[in-house]
Amino acid sequence: MAAPDNITLASDLAVALDREFVKNFSGEYDRLAEILGIFAPETVAAGTALYQLEIAGDLNDSSGDNGSSGTAYVEGDLVALSKFTAKKTPMGDVKVMPYRRMTTAQAILKSGVEVAVYRTDKKMLSKIRNAIVKQFFTFLATGTGSATAGKTLQAALANVDATLGDSLEKNGDEGGRLVHFVNRQDAAAYLGSAQITTQTVFGMGYLQSFLGVTDVFMTNQVKSGEVWATPVDNIRVLAPDFGALASASLAYQTESNGIIGAAHTPAYDHVSVETNVLTGLTLFPEVKDYIAKAAITPSV
Repeated sequence: MAAPDNITLASDLAVALDREFVKNFSGEYDRLAEILGIFAPETVAAGTALYQLEIAGDLNDSSGDNGSSGTAYVEGDLVALSKFTAKKTPMGDVKVMPYRRMTTAQAILKSGVEVAVYRTDKKMLSKIRNAIVKQFFTFLATGTGSATAGKTLQAALANVDATLGDSLEKNGDEGGRLVHFVNRQDAAAYLGSAQITTQTVFGMGYLQSFLGVTDVFMTNQVKSGEVWATPVDNIRVLAPDFGALASASLAYQTESNGIIGAAHTPAYDHVSVETNVLTGLTLFPEVKDYIAKAAITPSV
């Protein structure tokens, strides 16, 4: 007997679960990407080497116009070379990170799909997001820009902006927007006495404007008593090639940004449903010189 038209199949329910998972994660990421002005992640292969850079060099110009020194140019002679270098520091390889959890039939029958699958999937999603954020701050921690300590949070924020502005100008790069990271506890005293609305973006508190600077994220990834900052343009966003995986029959439900994939499959041998997740989303601050830090030291 043929199946009735428009019947809902188990595979349809699995796809619905996949889409819900990916939609929730992508919604959080899209808000972060909107703030940072990132239109699309760079698709890279797993195993691609990551390097952070230290930029150095100057023009070989003896005219004194740019403050550099070098070989004086004599009309008709060979023009002396200017030298610029980008020292690479290996930071590992781009990796895809697989995750899997299992929900038993007993749990589904006892608590329902909403609690047993949807809510626990959501908790798994938040843990994956936190792992991505933690990796980003591990990269940020290697920054070499050191700003003067400030007596207050506001002074420290001003100092990291000044340090980054000097570094960018020295290398002839445009200033652009800066993104700042502070500890929640350091911001709490200011927030308690101000009419400021905070948002939650990718698990971090976000303030569009705060203490004279823009784009401030509050997170416990920065320890109390410190302020970090980097230009938005210094942050690369990398994502895996899910199309290549699909061509090898390893298909995940994804959205257009391709930052995460999900696949819910029955595990009959365990009388359960598996949630399979794969991501390779990497937030990577590329130039170490363009990551500045300042201490908050009231006794300064």
